[in-house]
Amino acid sequence: MRALLGALLRALPYLLLFGLLFAGALYVGLNFVTPRYSAAAKILIESGESEITRAGAGTEEVRALLDSEGIASQVELIGSRDLANTVVDSLGLASLREFNKPRLLPTFDQMLVNIGLGRPAPQPTPEDRVLQRFADKLDVFSIDKTRVITVGFSSTDPQLAAKVANAVAEEYLALEREARRSTNADATRWLESQIADLRTKVTDAEAKVEAFRTERGLFSGGQNNTSLAQQKLNDLNAELARLVAARSSAEAKAETVRKSLASGATPDVPDVRDSQLIQRLREQQVALRAQIAQLSATLLPAHPRLKELNAQLADLDTQVRREVTRILQSLEGEAATARAREVDIGQDIARAKAATGQTNDAEVQLRALEREATAQRDLLETYLRRYREASSRQEGNYLPADARIISRASVPLEPTFPKKLPLTIASTVALLLLAIAVILIRELTSGRALRRVVLTPPLVPDPVPPLRSEPLETAPTEAALPLAAASQARGLTAEAQDSLNAIVDRIVDAKARRVLIAMAELDQTAGRPLAAVSLARALSRRGNRVLLVELQGDGADSRAMAVEEQRPGFTDLFAGTASFDQVIFRDRRSRAHMIPRGLLEFDAGAAEGERLVSILDALDQTYDQILLDADWELALQLAPKAGAVIVVADGADSEPRTVRTHEAMKARASTEVMLLIAEAAPKGGSEDAAAAAELA
Repeated sequence: MRALLGALLRALPYLLLFGLLFAGALYVGLNFVTPRYSAAAKILIESGESEITRAGAGTEEVRALLDSEGIASQVELIGSRDLANTVVDSLGLASLREFNKPRLLPTFDQMLVNIGLGRPAPQPTPEDRVLQRFADKLDVFSIDKTRVITVGFSSTDPQLAAKVANAVAEEYLALEREARRSTNADATRWLESQIADLRTKVTDAEAKVEAFRTERGLFSGGQNNTSLAQQKLNDLNAELARLVAARSSAEAKAETVRKSLASGATPDVPDVRDSQLIQRLREQQVALRAQIAQLSATLLPAHPRLKELNAQLADLDTQVRREVTRILQSLEGEAATARAREVDIGQDIARAKAATGQTNDAEVQLRALEREATAQRDLLETYLRRYREASSRQEGNYLPADARIISRASVPLEPTFPKKLPLTIASTVALLLLAIAVILIRELTSGRALRRVVLTPPLVPDPVPPLRSEPLETAPTEAALPLAAASQARGLTAEAQDSLNAIVDRIVDAKARRVLIAMAELDQTAGRPLAAVSLARALSRRGNRVLLVELQGDGADSRAMAVEEQRPGFTDLFAGTASFDQVIFRDRRSRAHMIPRGLLEFDAGAAEGERLVSILDALDQTYDQILLDADWELALQLAPKAGAVIVVADGADSEPRTVRTHEAMKARASTEVMLLIAEAAPKGGSEDAAAAAELA
């Protein structure tokens, strides 16, 4: 992760510079692009009928018009070819170069046909080309969860964009009205033919009904509009019920009178009570009994007057019984008459029932004929009503469309394309993201991020002894920074650590990618300090990707970084007998990598060839710093190609040699030359130095 972040931070200045240049160029380039303007009109889909003129049968049609499928159908209708052709002709768009501009370059299909790889296709006519470009500029869509359709049109002319959008909306409404007018006319003609045919059918059906009714005598009347047979049967049933009631009443009265006569009492029945003769006889009986009671007070029962009055009273009783007997005979006669009448009416009812059954069968057929006639009549009336409605709409020219324009397109003030600032920002951000992705992918595929692993053993500082800084009188303008050689010391003093950090800061601040480390003339018996190893480890601790290329012939750097002897190295890579993967090794005490010298001989004159430049350029793509630890002769050849030159010298009576080395490097190098003075290594040469480096 740190390697990826480091790669992004190193590339950040270049990315920002490239982004600014690209944004400026794109913004300037967009000023030369022909702007396009868009205008939009909005149409609301709704029923055009008012509450007064809307027919009840049109409810389902209105519901089908306003559902989602109906709205989608209207969108397709607005974008249809016929409507577009009408608008193009009415506005004369075929004469505008924007719509009738010929294609300068052939299409891909035409290119295939020209080289014989495709089947020739018919060339589009100018009309087809105009309609195709019109369709490309027209944008029709419905707004979600509404019944509003937006008709948009884009053009290089803002007035033309608004004009075409309004023309499409108006033509759609005109097309709707014309479709309704055509449908209404067709319906009117069809209704005329159907009405003429239905009139004949209704007349025939009604004639059949009347003929059948006359033939079967199915005449009706009364309150319930029943047939004559049924009405007669009802009357007979009512008469029979009345007779039965009268007979039962007469029989009950006669029985009561008979029992009263048998008991010698006067019957208490309405016929007896209402008889005037009996009432007068009862009055006379009352008067005689009063006289008898009055005379009995003064006369004896055997008196002739009392006998006479009693005889008259007995005669009155006889007359009352005779009148009651006559009433009884009358009641019995009424019962007999009612009984005989019941028999006659029962026979009449039987005959009426038979006649009613036949009549009911005929009425079933009659009702079927009437239903047919009624259905034909209702259909005729419906057609007549619709025909009158359609005729009145046709004559009154009242054919409203099922839509209306709720927002007309206005002339746009600003172009919709190109939006220079948003497009520039979006394109620049996209390009920067793409560049960052390329950098990350390159970093991952190179393996550098994967090789940067954290070592489990703790890192111990390099064994750098106390350093000292010596003035250089012959080169007062150069920086003389101290660096310690590997020795038997186990730790670092504060002065040595500060010197090492100053060296690393100097290299990092200078952004030097190729650092040449050259040795001044040294005492060959004393060995050389391992300045390159110490610098490589110190730079790697800063998070940099560091590669040490050992060009010294003694192999001290390789042994100090725990690389086995007799391994292929830089000379083998230069000769082409080994690859980068075979010659690059990792320091076991740090994250730094190194390339040993190799198994072959290396001529110092080869450093001026293109082969070495190619190898170093390839390594620059992977590492932040490349440390070239070279001997004196090879260092003179590599100095012009280095980004920083460090001359390492020991501090023991070597000032004259150091001055000569510094001046020689300064004459060859094109950058700043730093002088680094280190303590002399102990005897034992590079082996003792390597052992000291292993302890670090």
